[in-house]
Amino acid sequence: MFFIALAVVLSVASIVSIRVEPRRLSNGLLVVAALLAWVLGALSLLDRLEVRVEAVLIVVVVTLIFLTVIGLIAVSAVNGVLVIRREGLRLATALPLALAVVAVLGIGLLVTVVVVLESHSLPLWFLACLWTAVLFAVALAAQLAAFAAHALIYGRIEPPEGSASVVALGCGLGPGGSVTPLLASRLDRALEVYNGQVDTGSWPALIVSGGQGTDESVAEATAMKQYLAARGVAEAKVFAESESRNTRENLVFSKELLDSAGLTSEPMIVVTSDFHVLRTAAFTRDLGLNAHVTGARTARYYSPTAFLREFVAVLRRYWKANAVLLVGILAFVVFLQNVN
Repeated sequence: MFFIALAVVLSVASIVSIRVEPRRLSNGLLVVAALLAWVLGALSLLDRLEVRVEAVLIVVVVTLIFLTVIGLIAVSAVNGVLVIRREGLRLATALPLALAVVAVLGIGLLVTVVVVLESHSLPLWFLACLWTAVLFAVALAAQLAAFAAHALIYGRIEPPEGSASVVALGCGLGPGGSVTPLLASRLDRALEVYNGQVDTGSWPALIVSGGQGTDESVAEATAMKQYLAARGVAEAKVFAESESRNTRENLVFSKELLDSAGLTSEPMIVVTSDFHVLRTAAFTRDLGLNAHVTGARTARYYSPTAFLREFVAVLRRYWKANAVLLVGILAFVVFLQNVN
């Protein structure tokens, strides 16, 4: 009953953590840990009841894992090729294809090692490195699952009523300073959220935030304000923050703009693309802002690439923790080799 009790504890901890602070990135890890504990609890309960389904369960689990891995590789490869054809070859667009290639090479290496071990012995240092890589890959997969679970949960939370401001975050402009479909979806969502707040009796400030890149003819905020004006929003109602260069500055400079105008900025609703919600929410938490982040839909073909890019950005943000995890796994593998 240990795993059942653990599952209950983790489930309660997940619910409490999400309710207290839904922006905390560790929420996803709690959810995944709770799901894993429930699975282990169910297996232990079946064993206690002497239900002989172990062999069937093993076959089912192995089959599901195999099909999932093959499916992810196929989806990543197809999506990578599609995105590169539409968006051009860049580091960000190459991520799904790179993931598929690395997965295939990794599986090939594991199969090769298993075959070689049947007739030859491999150096202990090689086996240590191999199993460290395998376990670290499993840890990264768990983090990706946690990231996806958190995104799914947080994305279902509706913006609260009574906001003091609605901030739309910019992204790159198209040729001639035109608003791209990605940016248009953010602005449409921001306008939807703003009108929803007005309908409930609030009159929040509406801010568009984005500076001018080296390859852009105008500031993103300027193009965003023009886009909203073309849809009937009076220019006097829109504050344009045109100095920011990244998400953190979007938030800081937008708050400073409202503060300088003598207006209340919080509670704040921040509007960005759905794939960018979690990282933006983490920024608002780091800055101590009373804010909720909501996402605009992204084109389906681009969503897998965008979410994978965000996950890589989160890994880069917490690279020290992952470095410690990698060293810990290596030390654990070496310890087991010495024991055996």
